[in-house]
Amino acid sequence: MRVVLFLVVMFAALPARSQILNVEKSRLSRDTINYWVGEMNFNLLLHNRSATAGNPVRYTGLGSGADVAYVSGRHRYMLINQLNYSSFTGNPFISTGYSHFRTNLWWKKSISYELFTQYQYDLGRGLKRRFLSGAGLRFTFVDEEKIRVAAGVGAMYEYERWVVPGSEDSETGIEFVYSNFGKSTNYISARWQVNEYVNLNSIVYFQTGYDRWVRGFRNRFSTDTNLNVKLTQRMTFFASFSGAYDSRPVVPIYNFIYSLNNGIKVGF
Repeated sequence: MRVVLFLVVMFAALPARSQILNVEKSRLSRDTINYWVGEMNFNLLLHNRSATAGNPVRYTGLGSGADVAYVSGRHRYMLINQLNYSSFTGNPFISTGYSHFRTNLWWKKSISYELFTQYQYDLGRGLKRRFLSGAGLRFTFVDEEKIRVAAGVGAMYEYERWVVPGSEDSETGIEFVYSNFGKSTNYISARWQVNEYVNLNSIVYFQTGYDRWVRGFRNRFSTDTNLNVKLTQRMTFFASFSGAYDSRPVVPIYNFIYSLNNGIKVGF
């Protein structure tokens, strides 16, 4: 257990998605209770290709994640961490990370309770920090051996700090925009265990809240889908797609983002 906790803390603390992540990938269903489980993934890409010797081009890509969960007879506790970093000739253009903690109280019941909190940053898009915390109800409609379907409704408070695009190079210095207000957060999720080697899970979020500073609602749609193929007892191939749409971004940036990722992860 000490090794598990050390690895989780280590990955969460490394310099590097909102509630744009799939908490279902850390939900578990076993006959036993009072146990720990987790998984880690790591990828690294380095190359230097250039047309001339005097103008070297170097690319660095780094990604890692560490998830851990504890399941008791009544409650479940999940910690999910992820970071991504990419730079081009020493200049970072992608630097994102988040840490998400969630508690599912009385998880065996068809109606259970959830508490969650999250910290996130996305420096490439200008998000210096996002903090959110909230609670809600989880409704489990189907809970069978191979298929699970659930939905959640809740409320949360979200605080964001953004850099105004272009202000980094202005003579007056960097400008920041702050956003903080309450939101409704809702989701529907499904998990399908195709066979003993393959499983697929997906979740769709809708979050909305009235921002008095713009006198209107800010809506966010997001989705996260994960495919896992078991290769060995501890090694799994994974492929994931995530996307998010903000109807009214806090700063003038592109309001739709997506990512496609695949690799190998090791479970413990």
